Amino acid sequence: MTSTALYTACFEQDSLAQHEAYTTLWHMLYRVAYAMLHAYPDGDAITTDCTQKALIKIHRNIGQCQNPATFREWCMQIVRRTVLDELRRPEHRRRASMPDAEHGPWAAPIETLQLDDLRGILTEVIDAGPLSARSRRVVVGRYFSEQNDDLLAQTESELAQKPVLASHIQVTRAKNLAALRRDPALIARLREFVEEG
Repeated sequence: MTSTALYTACFEQDSLAQHEAYTTLWHMLYRVAYAMLHAYPDGDAITTDCTQKALIKIHRNIGQCQNPATFREWCMQIVRRTVLDELRRPEHRRRASMPDAEHGPWAAPIETLQLDDLRGILTEVIDAGPLSARSRRVVVGRYFSEQNDDLLAQTESELAQKPVLASHIQVTRAKNLAALRRDPALIARLREFVEEG
């Protein structure tokens, strides 16, 4: 189902069609949250909580999605922010900083927390960086929203109202990554992250 079709289905008057749309959303959001949380103690429960919170936010604010063709990306951003907000809660930070008897202080929860923090920093810097809106969608969609090149090409085709091939997406992403590697703001923020860690 395309982003536009999923967005439209969320507004269906037919309750079965709307239910199916939100069920599709649930599974999509759950996969993203689980990828970020599976290494945590009670990761399954926290994943379910974050997915539910994200789904409620999407339902309440769906009118704020300005472009149905980027609806999936918009939903992915909401679930990622929801997870990062959850991980900033004191009980998760405390748990993440507790030494693990078998592996010492650098056990999986700390590594996962650092990876999630890094993912959040990268997303913020990319959003504020030198890339165009399309370039941001291509980079964030592939590396943070787990969208393949065919899906990204379909979204860009809908937005541009002309065919965009998966190979175009690959070329765009390669150029974008080269630009990001030279971005002084990104380099500075990563340096801060390493020094803080």
